[in-house]
Amino acid sequence: MISRMDPKSHDVIVDSLDFSTMPGTQSGIINSRWTPVPLKNTFQAQGPFEFILTNNSRSYLNLKRTYLIFTFEITDSAGKPITMDLTPKNPFVFAPINNIAHSIVKNFSLHINSQLAFHNSSNYAYKSYFEQALMYGQEIKDSTLTAAGFYHDTSVDDITSPGFIKRCESIHNQGPIQVAANISIDLMNQPRVLLNGCNVKLTVYPNDSKFLIESYNRPTATELQFKIKDVYALVNEFDLADGLSNALEAAVIEHKTIQYPLISSQVRSFYIEPNRMDAPSNTLFTSKMPRRIFVGLVDADAYNGSYDKSPFNFKPHGISDIHVDYCGITLPGRPFSLDFTNNKFIEAYLQLQETLGHTRNNVACNSINTRMFKEGGFTIFGFELSPVAQDNSLFELVKQTNVSVRLNFKDKTPEGGLYCVVYAEFDQLFALDALRNPQIDTIV
Repeated sequence: MISRMDPKSHDVIVDSLDFSTMPGTQSGIINSRWTPVPLKNTFQAQGPFEFILTNNSRSYLNLKRTYLIFTFEITDSAGKPITMDLTPKNPFVFAPINNIAHSIVKNFSLHINSQLAFHNSSNYAYKSYFEQALMYGQEIKDSTLTAAGFYHDTSVDDITSPGFIKRCESIHNQGPIQVAANISIDLMNQPRVLLNGCNVKLTVYPNDSKFLIESYNRPTATELQFKIKDVYALVNEFDLADGLSNALEAAVIEHKTIQYPLISSQVRSFYIEPNRMDAPSNTLFTSKMPRRIFVGLVDADAYNGSYDKSPFNFKPHGISDIHVDYCGITLPGRPFSLDFTNNKFIEAYLQLQETLGHTRNNVACNSINTRMFKEGGFTIFGFELSPVAQDNSLFELVKQTNVSVRLNFKDKTPEGGLYCVVYAEFDQLFALDALRNPQIDTIV
């Protein structure tokens, strides 16, 4: 007997039997090109670096395909090359920190037609590291992300980690090297192109050398210098057929604005003093509810820049409980009761991977296993505040609320204190009016 699984199931023809359908024909884009964009201001190694990405032209800027390309080398304080000797028992070795093409950047500002369209805090390196380490699979990390100097560590702050060794090899006796990174700021993390007729100015402010270099067995008197030798932008732009370009302009005039729905990533941090058993509730966001947040703890001296520590070493630091308060709700609903020393952490690990959507699928995984979460420098906690946190095609209902994070510790916090780094994602609308003036809704 043959029957349908359900009467509502309708007939279809499989693709291999469909002889009537043809692919669509692209007729709107005349040409596409990659254009190098040099510095607008005079080059200074310590920055800032200013670029005019578009200059009121007829071309449309493909925002998601915009890159910064840095050339750098690591030298001594006098600017002379340093050769690593890998033969001694305790060798003096050094390398750029992970994800260096992004980590070079302390913060960005973006102006469209002389009006501020984006400015982030001084934590861009952490924002990008959270995205690369948590949200990409191993194949991407081992291929395209290496262009940005990202080499996956199995253990952070470990001289034997494969990622650190590869970063050493990438600069050992190589002279100046190049790295490239996409610009991971809000407007450039969405697929829609920028309207023509815009003057777009991007300003890049770099981090200092102590933040950007990771070393082991460094002689006390040896100072290292991260020396940027050159930087330029690479943009992708295209021209439209006159008919389509005129139709778009008419639509902008009719509707008054053109909108860009996007996910805005915000990073906040707060200091936790030494010898504390808890971190009182810290209100981090004071307007609408984020979709999801990620939280990690890092040594204060590494956060502020240290040759001898990676700023991306997120350790448990004796944490026993962490929770997020928002909209009168506490996540998780009951205390974690964490005890990393006695291997009681699996619920927090599962919640991190669930927040990322990396469980129960065979498509993507960030390759952070339970050992790495426990003691490898990847103790990062994830919380889903929205039921559609992983679906970027939907907006969440706007909920006005304060969001705070509270932590309790089994052991006293270490000398020097800690920084708690919080990455959060929000729904946002960016718009341009007919005169190309930017309009941004308030996030935090």
